[in-house]
Amino acid sequence: MKNIKLKKIVILLFSFLFLAHGYAFAIEDSTKKVDNNKINLNTSAEKKCVTKINFDEIWEKAKEHSYDLKIADYNVLISKTGIVGARSEYFPKLMVSAGTEYTKNYRDIQDTTIMAIGESFINPYTRFQTVMGITLTYNLFDFGVRKGRMDIAKEEVLIKELERKEKLQELNLTLVDTYSKIFMLSKQVVINREILKLEEKNLEYKQRLFNVGELSKTELNDAVVKKENCETRIYELLAILQESINWLSFYTGEEYNLEDLKICAITTPNFDTMQNMDYTKSITWQKKEEELKKKELELKITKRANYPKVNAYSRYYLYGSNPNSYNSSLDNIQPSNFTVGGSVSMLAFDGLKNRSNIERVMLEYKQLQVERDKAIAELMTKLATMRTNLIYIDKQVEANKKTIKELTEKQKAIKRLVSKQLATPIDENDVTIELLQAQIELEKNTITSNAIIRGIQILTTY
Repeated sequence: MKNIKLKKIVILLFSFLFLAHGYAFAIEDSTKKVDNNKINLNTSAEKKCVTKINFDEIWEKAKEHSYDLKIADYNVLISKTGIVGARSEYFPKLMVSAGTEYTKNYRDIQDTTIMAIGESFINPYTRFQTVMGITLTYNLFDFGVRKGRMDIAKEEVLIKELERKEKLQELNLTLVDTYSKIFMLSKQVVINREILKLEEKNLEYKQRLFNVGELSKTELNDAVVKKENCETRIYELLAILQESINWLSFYTGEEYNLEDLKICAITTPNFDTMQNMDYTKSITWQKKEEELKKKELELKITKRANYPKVNAYSRYYLYGSNPNSYNSSLDNIQPSNFTVGGSVSMLAFDGLKNRSNIERVMLEYKQLQVERDKAIAELMTKLATMRTNLIYIDKQVEANKKTIKELTEKQKAIKRLVSKQLATPIDENDVTIELLQAQIELEKNTITSNAIIRGIQILTTY
């Protein structure tokens, strides 16, 4: 009967233990089921080769593939586990314990009580002992420290979510810059190849003139140098273009064949770049404000760290002993005592450690205020610089258009002179080359203007 009773008691204790652990795992699993769907990791190593790209498709693919966004997603999920940890402070703590020992007493002590000197206890008996216990504790009141930690955990989640938005904004700006650079370089390569054809024709004409003695060696050498410089310029542009394409592959996870790649133009957004910006709605401001709120909460609970704490507790112990046999001590185990009580604890002096912590958190709070002001000042300065550059670039575009108009008229006049044999094909080619070079400048400034407009739109869109 005693063995059956002992087995029931052991089963009961370990049931409590597994029940408590099972509850903890259930909380963890529930958070995973809710949050893991937000991350879509593409672990496939296969990449398809793309021959045509446009910015909108590139942007969608970059959002799916971005390593920074995936890291930000995990940071959000990690921060949410802090809420689960903070919420656990609202639940009672259940601890199951069991212990067994053998004590050999070498002295014949007649007193049957356990002797204590300071923190040392002397058992006067030689015997086997076994004890099992269940302890339940609950935090009744701690002056808002527990709630403050929960609020801090929630603020941390908000900060990580804003950091993800910040990474998304940075990715958008980077992609606009990269794609605009690729489009600009591709335009320059195409136009420079047209220039190269004209330089080759000029070289061919001048070679003939040199052969018949109507052109000097110096002028022929100049024509060769112009052709070679044009080839070198194309090689340099292709190298820079390939580098930009490689970075585009990094952002999107796809491969691009430069030889067959068709790059579509970025549409110019219909957006007023000079409209006033409410910086308090920007991601930068919101993130810094949440960091300040979090630090305020940290300061609040730091000030209350040494306040009294009120706890309730209950304990239930089972005890068995026998002077001769370990198994007999297990058979003898039975309820020993049950305790219910409350306690108030307060740290009276900690060597000014908490005072130092309060001062540190206050300084960190003031530091965050300066960092917020700096971040907003940088944002507004960046916007002002972009707007100033946009005005300058737009004036350049207007000047480029006027230059192209004049060169187009000049080209028409030269063609008429060539038809009347008053000018040579070399003269016509030189004007055409000059016109193509002006078109390069127009393309560069137009694409740059478009990229700046999109950048301002990204920074000022809430």
